[in-house]
Amino acid sequence: MTFLKDITWTEIFIFAHTCAALGCVLRVLYKQKNIGSTFAWLIILFLFPVFGTIAYLLIGEPRLGTARAKRTDEMNRFYQGFVETYLSNLYLDIGDKVKSRYHGISKVAASGTGLGATRNNAMTLLSTTDEIIDTILADIRAARHSCMLAFYIIEPEGRIEELLNELLAAADRGLDCAILADAVGSSRFFDSGWVETLREAGIEVHASLPVGVWRTFFTRTDLRNHRKILVIDSKIGYTGSFNLVDPRFFKKDSGVGEWVDVMMRCTGPLVLELSAVFFADLAVETDENLESVQQYLTQAQERIPEILPEKMQQGDIVAQVIPSAPEQGSHVIYETIISAIYAATKQITITTPYFVPDEPLLMALTIAAKRGVKVTLILPAKVDSFMVRYASRAYYPMLLDAGVKIAMFEGGLLHAKTMTIDEDYALFGTVNMDMRSFFLNLEISLAIYDRDITKQICNLQRDYLKNSSYITVKAWQQRSKFRGLIENTVRLVSPLL
Repeated sequence: MTFLKDITWTEIFIFAHTCAALGCVLRVLYKQKNIGSTFAWLIILFLFPVFGTIAYLLIGEPRLGTARAKRTDEMNRFYQGFVETYLSNLYLDIGDKVKSRYHGISKVAASGTGLGATRNNAMTLLSTTDEIIDTILADIRAARHSCMLAFYIIEPEGRIEELLNELLAAADRGLDCAILADAVGSSRFFDSGWVETLREAGIEVHASLPVGVWRTFFTRTDLRNHRKILVIDSKIGYTGSFNLVDPRFFKKDSGVGEWVDVMMRCTGPLVLELSAVFFADLAVETDENLESVQQYLTQAQERIPEILPEKMQQGDIVAQVIPSAPEQGSHVIYETIISAIYAATKQITITTPYFVPDEPLLMALTIAAKRGVKVTLILPAKVDSFMVRYASRAYYPMLLDAGVKIAMFEGGLLHAKTMTIDEDYALFGTVNMDMRSFFLNLEISLAIYDRDITKQICNLQRDYLKNSSYITVKAWQQRSKFRGLIENTVRLVSPLL
């Protein structure tokens, strides 16, 4: 054993690190289901072994913590009973309202959530910041029972302070008010004096997916709650791309211009589904939340037969709430998007701020264009992420060669996340066209099976095109070869962005 005396600490470190790196490589090969992600992690581990090992241990797998997982399992069991009671009191036959080619897509969307398409909804598309905030303020002022908000980003400045003050007034009137904000996205909100002010007024304020040095070892801190939900009196619901930020102030020094967002105001059975998603998110944060939410949903479940379907009938729109999260067994929104693209026969138009597709999505879009479908991507000319900007551009040649039109929006950072198919089906919500939204973040979308509201979204997309310029194959081929090298290099790790 005398040879052990000759071993230096450096050699011990190298040996330990080699074992750790090899262990990570084996775990990547075993755990990662996506080929692109597997390849990207292997590149990082081989090129940057120290950094790669640490990075994989911290963010390589979607870990949300054991305690949260237990609460999620318990909430899911309870939630299933709520959904079954809810669905048993709805008229769910959409055969006469929805084209047959969309029936299968609806089943895909319901496969991971249990939430099918519902009839008798009404929707209002809100496409400017002032229109969004003014409408929300009016609904809060008219509220009689409750205001529930869940947002990725809350920045208390500009008109958002006006909205928070209206919440204080609602609490003063005796309404139940609660805010669930992502701990990272809304870090400035939690560091402000607003949280204490709101809590002193009786408003519950909760951090979704809290972070910290100690938590880093047990949870993956880059998994975020990206949902945007507002529910008022359990009768009015909102979702879309809009965070609680005033674009005149938000990231005004980032050089990308004001953020351009959209929201959908909903009434009808959809609102109960949005409420269920909100309370499920709230419940899994703490044991206390879980108990109180279960009590609330028990009371709500008892009232469902009384209010459905007659009192919830607000219109004739068929739509579906599609929540997704890394805890789900399937990637329901991703699968819905792919299914919808393959169902298109005439037109596909997509707006997204971040476009980093994987191979199946890229293939679906290029094949659609080759089939003769008019495929248009509307992307912001400037984005607030260096990596996403270059990774996204690496896919342009393949898309352009297939006949996909790429329009660069020049009126700010186009943050709207919409997809329209043949002007009679739309996906609308919080989901970006990237791997983070598909597989990692908590997201929410609306599937809309209605020609009129889809045409409104199509008209909005056309308005975006009026402020956009198209990329041509010739112009793209003339760009710097060095820039192309950077783009293709960044593309290697794009599955991790």
